[in-house]
Amino acid sequence: MRKVDSFGMIDCQLVKHDEAQKVLKECITSVKADLTSKADPVISYVAGLCSYLCGEQIWDSETWRRCCTVHFESVCPDDAQAVGTAYRQSCMDRWKEKVVDTWGADLDPDLKTACDVEFSLAYGGKLLLHNTRLFLKCGRRYGICGKNGVGKTTLMRNVDNGKIEGLDPDLCSVFVESHADEDPDDSKPVLKWVCSRPRLVERQVADETNALELLKSVGFTDELLNAPVASLSGGWRMKLSLVVAALMDADILLLDEPTNHLDKKSIEWLVAYLTTTRACCMIVSHDTAFLDAVCTDIIHYESKKLVRYRGNLSEFVAKVPAAAAYYRLEESSTRYAFPAPGRLEGINSTTKAILKLDGATFTWPGRDQPTLVDASCKLTLGSRVVVLGQNGAGKSTLIKLVVGENGPDNGECLWRHHNLRIAYVAQHSFHHIEQHLDRSPCEYLQWRFGKYIDEEQLQTKLVELKRQQAQEDPDREPPRPLPHSFEKIMGRREKGGVVEYEVKWWDRAEKHNLHIDKDRLERTGHAEEVLKYDMLVAARAAGLDLINVTVKELQAHLDEFGLPQEYGTYGKVRGLSGGQKVKLVLAAAMWNRPHLLILDEPTNFLDRDSLGALSNAIRDFGGGVVMISHAEEFYKPLCSEQWLVEAGKLTCDGEAEDKKLKIGKKKREAKVKEEVKTTGSINEEVKYQNPKDFWGKNLSKKDIRTWAKKVAKRDYPAMRKLLGVPKGKTMPGMPELGDGLS
Repeated sequence: MRKVDSFGMIDCQLVKHDEAQKVLKECITSVKADLTSKADPVISYVAGLCSYLCGEQIWDSETWRRCCTVHFESVCPDDAQAVGTAYRQSCMDRWKEKVVDTWGADLDPDLKTACDVEFSLAYGGKLLLHNTRLFLKCGRRYGICGKNGVGKTTLMRNVDNGKIEGLDPDLCSVFVESHADEDPDDSKPVLKWVCSRPRLVERQVADETNALELLKSVGFTDELLNAPVASLSGGWRMKLSLVVAALMDADILLLDEPTNHLDKKSIEWLVAYLTTTRACCMIVSHDTAFLDAVCTDIIHYESKKLVRYRGNLSEFVAKVPAAAAYYRLEESSTRYAFPAPGRLEGINSTTKAILKLDGATFTWPGRDQPTLVDASCKLTLGSRVVVLGQNGAGKSTLIKLVVGENGPDNGECLWRHHNLRIAYVAQHSFHHIEQHLDRSPCEYLQWRFGKYIDEEQLQTKLVELKRQQAQEDPDREPPRPLPHSFEKIMGRREKGGVVEYEVKWWDRAEKHNLHIDKDRLERTGHAEEVLKYDMLVAARAAGLDLINVTVKELQAHLDEFGLPQEYGTYGKVRGLSGGQKVKLVLAAAMWNRPHLLILDEPTNFLDRDSLGALSNAIRDFGGGVVMISHAEEFYKPLCSEQWLVEAGKLTCDGEAEDKKLKIGKKKREAKVKEEVKTTGSINEEVKYQNPKDFWGKNLSKKDIRTWAKKVAKRDYPAMRKLLGVPKGKTMPGMPELGDGLS
């Protein structure tokens, strides 16, 4: 009837019409139904309907009554019920898939049974589980494994909501999600927030003493206990959710990526708690070390069934070699393709700085103590950096300074290349796409990039721009006013290390345009125009103005990130799983071909196969990468530099990727020098290869061809002219060209 592979891919094949019709005629004969002469078309039609029901494994009596019995009432009214009942039973005997006992014998008869049900599960018209068994014991900890989109989170959410057929309505469960919705009570202090949780109050377990003891056991200080929940970082909010779950004393504890945002110490606390709790635990996690430490069983999605394997994750992989990707990321069969970042003006190597932070200090509004003090760092196209630190240390704050979402307290201490394109996948990136739930992923990308400028990034930067303007020092000397009424920006250039913009004035011809420096324009009320023009130039440099933002182009881009047409074009954002939403966020971030990719907890929500694909894509990416991650297995093979944020201080440690490249460059230069010593003729070749003019600009292709001819003839006056060397000046490194006076 159906061909299903071991990981749930289905080749649907209905029961043949002739076979269904043959069985129906046998049933009519067996009940000795008295049919009218018009029965043949009805028999054929009913057989067609029921062949579909058999193929889809739909066996409920009401559906069969509507598809079979009702139609026979017109040709054998007295025997219609008997024919319908007999036909359904005969089809079930022949074609109903048996509920395979994928659990095996009950090896823990002394433990209380949390649930033992047989059910099917669908979501958004898609069948996720079919005729499968869920048999859970209190005190056992089950790791749920399967690819993104198979329904792991949906299963746990339905268990929590009591929507699994046959589930005991008195069963108490609690669901801890990594990505929780905003709570109107977030303004409350931590302790009051915990004790006011509706389910704790309902179960009469909102005891302040117990809550305080648990909160302190996971590291909440007196200062944090009195802080509003809204001010907590992702790690502290996850700890808060786990504390509420622990206070519930539930029969079933459902954890969706519980180690997301947690530091090493917090994970150790969670492992200790789970291994001592009497509750039954269902856990979805990408963290292999965590699953190995806590799981007593693995539940694996296979052919739309839940299959139980005794033991932890490593024992499961030993039994199912095809699941090796759960342990070794490089075994992933999935591939992501990051676009090449393109060149940056003046950046001729992967060792040259594209961004510098020099002595930055940042304090969150309403706090007395700064989160970061005197932070300095540098990034290049060859950077591979992991940012480490405990929850709340200021890692995300540092990243927001780097990308420009927040401005430092001490003014202009951040330098970025004026054409630098940054892709920032934030810890709470879902916040943006949650505003587009009824759009398809392609429609979301069309809204965001339809005008070439990243609309989402523009809105974020405008908010930060207004915040910075509000904080500007009122005692600072006012800027020199503009000479005329500003109309628009026509162009941009860099002169003497200063970025200047060509400004057109109202009621004046373009010949009167002037170049005005960036600081003066921003301080005379045109910061928004400068920002929009910078983003437009960056989009043009990426070639985005040459790409039609059509569904075809966008879907091809989504395909590179494992989001096929079924979800990208025809699905809605609302129907995507957590892992699929991460893929959409990644695809959107990489659309503008960034030079720098910044990932805040990139391993959250992705399954093991997708993690392997992300790891391989980062390894092959031609730009710089910075990531915040607690998953050592993920970042260690990728990152050669570590930034440690601790007690407000930033310490950069480890051999940066650009240092390796510099060493390689020195070796190449040494080799050239050695060749010069032995041959004596290579020196001038190297010296005259691809020179810049006197002002440091690259020669055109035509001038380079002319240059090669003049070098061959040793025509020094012509060489001086090509390089634009003023009279009386000598060309640095080429004294033989003379000063042009003799």
